[in-house]
Amino acid sequence: MIEKEPPTRQLTLGGAFDARPNRRLFLGIWPDEPAANRMTMLMRLLRRDGIMPGKPVETDRLHLTLFHLGDFVDHIPPSLIPAVQTAAASLRRTPLDVVFDRIGGTRGQFLLRASDPLVALRSFRSILGSALIKAGLGRRVGGAFTPHVTLSYDFSDAPEMPIEPIGWTVREFHLVESLLGRHRHIRLGGWALEP
Repeated sequence: MIEKEPPTRQLTLGGAFDARPNRRLFLGIWPDEPAANRMTMLMRLLRRDGIMPGKPVETDRLHLTLFHLGDFVDHIPPSLIPAVQTAAASLRRTPLDVVFDRIGGTRGQFLLRASDPLVALRSFRSILGSALIKAGLGRRVGGAFTPHVTLSYDFSDAPEMPIEPIGWTVREFHLVESLLGRHRHIRLGGWALEP
């Protein structure tokens, strides 16, 4: 019996759309240690009670995304990281408080959300967005912003419900490369919010 070679994959547009992205670049904020520990305890309770059956996000990966700057195959464009770093370093802002007091599932994610509009956070994000635009990154800035922390990516829709509030003071933000599918974040820069 003659074995056939597996068919070769036909490339399209130079192969640009044939491979799945394996890297993501984003700007985000992380909870402080007490808030991260409270989120971890909350996830344990939610799983125990059958409210959040999906796998919890690892404690060190719990974050709030400010700007999703793109998904890439194999490498991030060389000029992108320095441009983002320059824009981020140009900000002079003071620390701000965030409080999250609701949970619920939507579009395959189980989220920690806020009842409060988080005006200070939205203002900070707007100023950061302006700095990114000034750095020539306008096409990477946009979309609606609904502040949240993802607790699980393996979940179907679930109604929102109140929880004991979890809050912290945001004192820094980071530029991160996420290795998609490998559950790994690489910090490429961090900037303090100083009083």
